[in-house]
Amino acid sequence: MLEDFDNSPDLADIPASAAPYSSEEEQAVLRKFDRHLVLFIALLYMLGFLDRSNIGNAKIAGMSDDLHLSSSQYEWTLRSFYITYVLFEWMPILYTVLSPSKYIASCVLVWGAIASFQALATSYESLCFLRALLGISEAAFSPGVPVFLAFFYRRDELAYRIGLFISAAPLATSFASSLAWLITKVGQGLPIAPWRMLFLVEGFPSVLISVFAFHHIPKCPGEAKYLSNRERRVAELRLRKGETKARLGTSSRKFEPSEIWEALKDPKCYLTA
Repeated sequence: MLEDFDNSPDLADIPASAAPYSSEEEQAVLRKFDRHLVLFIALLYMLGFLDRSNIGNAKIAGMSDDLHLSSSQYEWTLRSFYITYVLFEWMPILYTVLSPSKYIASCVLVWGAIASFQALATSYESLCFLRALLGISEAAFSPGVPVFLAFFYRRDELAYRIGLFISAAPLATSFASSLAWLITKVGQGLPIAPWRMLFLVEGFPSVLISVFAFHHIPKCPGEAKYLSNRERRVAELRLRKGETKARLGTSSRKFEPSEIWEALKDPKCYLTA
């Protein structure tokens, strides 16, 4: 039976109830997804959280003085991020339209570049504009991660993995101030302002890791490079237990624009936003 499973050309021909794999194999696949996928996505979220929250440390390092920001202007630079973040929270629907690996890597590349470009800000207007763009790029990534993880985990397995993903934010907060202090301390001896150095050092790693994300993140379980051929089949077949084929990313179902209107009419979307 195991040999037949390994040589099967089409998973659709195998009934989900047959389950030609052991629970140990299934747990091994889950552990690999936890290590290689969930923790990596959490790392990306941690980098994004650092990029969005380091403006407070930049202010302490002299940004407001160099850019001649008033208290009101500084507050608006903070608001500009969240205004665009809320307005563009619809963008995660692109997870179901584009290749997730390319989409996530593009989001990380864009927000890393924008976060780094904040070091080039010369005025309140330019900084506010960059913060607004940063809000768009991060809104395209974070809210859609639960949807993306649903391609790899069953519904009863998602809560724990989403919890691991969200925990990256408080983890980033735990060392963000110390890291900022170290960067600005080193930057004091350089020809560049410490707050500009802070934006560069915390923003550019996202640009670098986006290249790795492009090759590391699979669009569905069957394309995970860190799984063996058999493990890929186990990963796909296990999702068919009580789930639809669409969860595998192999469905021909296309995105329908009318679904946006359905979501806008649903009060639960606003209550949980």
